[in-house]
Amino acid sequence: MKKTYAKTIFIFLAFLILKSQAFAFQIPTNDTRQSAFQVPLGPNGNFFSKEGQFGISGASGDGTYYSNWGSRASRSVWFKFKAPASDKIIITLEGQESYIQLALVNLKDEELASSAFGYPVKSEQLMYSGLREGEEYFIVVDNPIEGKAMGQFTLNFQNYLLTTCTQPYILALDAKGKGTVEIDDLLNEECYWPCAGVECSRELNKSTFDCDDLGDNYVTIKGIGANGTAYYGTTLVKVIDNIPPTIAARNIRANITNGSSVKVDPKNVILWRCGKIDSSPSPDPVPGAGASLFFQEAPCAKDNCGIVLYELSKTTFTCDDLGENEVTARVVDKSGNEATTKVIITIYDVTAPVAKAKDFTAYLWNDGLAKVDAKLLDDGSTAGCAGYDASLSKSMFDYNDLGENKVGFIVKDDRGNLAVATVKITVKDTLKPVIISQPARMYLDKNGRLEVRDAKPLAKICSDAVIVVRENGGGFEPDGSNEREFFQMFSTQGGCTKDNAQISEFWTEPREFTPANLGENEVELFVSDMSGNYSSTKAKLTILPFNSSCKNELWAVKSGDWNDPNIWSDKENGEVIGMVPCEKTTVNIKGLKVDFITEEEVTVNTVNLLEGSDPTELNIQVGSLKLKEAMNKKGNVTLKQSQIGKLEVIKK
Repeated sequence: MKKTYAKTIFIFLAFLILKSQAFAFQIPTNDTRQSAFQVPLGPNGNFFSKEGQFGISGASGDGTYYSNWGSRASRSVWFKFKAPASDKIIITLEGQESYIQLALVNLKDEELASSAFGYPVKSEQLMYSGLREGEEYFIVVDNPIEGKAMGQFTLNFQNYLLTTCTQPYILALDAKGKGTVEIDDLLNEECYWPCAGVECSRELNKSTFDCDDLGDNYVTIKGIGANGTAYYGTTLVKVIDNIPPTIAARNIRANITNGSSVKVDPKNVILWRCGKIDSSPSPDPVPGAGASLFFQEAPCAKDNCGIVLYELSKTTFTCDDLGENEVTARVVDKSGNEATTKVIITIYDVTAPVAKAKDFTAYLWNDGLAKVDAKLLDDGSTAGCAGYDASLSKSMFDYNDLGENKVGFIVKDDRGNLAVATVKITVKDTLKPVIISQPARMYLDKNGRLEVRDAKPLAKICSDAVIVVRENGGGFEPDGSNEREFFQMFSTQGGCTKDNAQISEFWTEPREFTPANLGENEVELFVSDMSGNYSSTKAKLTILPFNSSCKNELWAVKSGDWNDPNIWSDKENGEVIGMVPCEKTTVNIKGLKVDFITEEEVTVNTVNLLEGSDPTELNIQVGSLKLKEAMNKKGNVTLKQSQIGKLEVIKK
């Protein structure tokens, strides 16, 4: 008795649980492939279910994934059917807005077609051609669990069967992208299809079409017979668009800014923004009626169904395309209709040059110059299409430039644009002078002393050697920054004294001599250049006594001191005779510089300053110089007189 009572209680509780809403679900009968719903296709291969006949709530999924699906099967129901006489089938599902996935498979579970939207929709359609009559196929309907449940849905199978009553109808859209068909456009008036009899009324499930319908559209023809029975047929409406687009484009300029190429966007050439342009208001012809505003459409590329492709026959332009380029602009609509026009794209190179350079060390060569090639300093400079020329603000260097020099590295393109980078060029000279000695004679002065201030006579100097002429302020000329104004290229003359650029000084060791040194003396002759490089060799110097005799005429043959007997000769450009001017001497100075420095009063007959190839100058620095006759100056000559130097002409 107790066991029977307990069993009754258990059954009652189970009944309540199943009836409760928390557990009130029912697994669809066609939840699996094995339990698929058999679709009873009609004589014309059609099936139209009742509205909301099928449901998917509570369905399971086997995780299968088909090619066009967005996710694996998670909530699926199955349908099966035998292929009708036609090889085409259109399956349409309609229900609540949700994610819907459809797939068509054969008996071998091979996918034939699949479809799915990536967003919630109210209907989904799957079309397939290639069915084999009489063979069995399966339809999988899946409602992914990621979205809300679809609930109940309607399923329609339609078969498109070519008959003599209906043939594919081609509908060309108008200029606004619209088209309409009437049922009489689709049926042969001599046929009664899909139902017979004059009392058969027909209607289309779709009669208006637009650009979204381009291509094949399977339209259901519903016929209602006299007895109220509904008959269904399917026909094909092919929507086409054969109106080509219009095109408007403009000529443009494109600039190469990177030195290599520029890419042109077709939409910068093709005018694709359509709109209206308003004119200025103009008064109405009737006084007091106000003003009217007129509008006109701006030229643009447009199409009744929209343009899907804007393109140019050439979009990338390189340095080879500088100037005008004729290019074809093309637009294409959804149906492949196209329009073209010619445009001119003018390519300019506006690439700004960039100068990059590195520091450099230059060495003076045998000719005394260091010529620097700008290419050796280039460190990755860039410019436009035509390249660039590299140069230096200073490329020729000499002894004036020893050490560090800040120089401009200049990049110039073909349009004259400049870019400059500052570099440091360090100039060095490491070559020693070549020295060859020769015997020489020098005279003691009237005090019996000789200080060798210029030892040039002891050196056999090459005719092409350059010797620095020292001034009181130091320095030397010219500056090698101008090659044409610098030294002539040295010859290959040998066996004589020369330097790769300039000899700065000659001296001997010892330098001072007295009567004790009269006769031949062996001395060490030194020659140095402006960089401090020097060489030395032995030389023979003969010391002669002072010549105290007096000559009527003396010529200065070297620059130097008035009282130095080693600068005077009795002939122009003659040999030194070891004497100095006296009271009866006419003194001639031409192309040389003579300094008058003495504590004594000196009297001479006449001084003639004559213009020469080099500057002529007499500088009376210390002491008194008296002239018995005159001071004659001929040409461009210089006479200087300090505050403690005195010049007096006794007889004018």
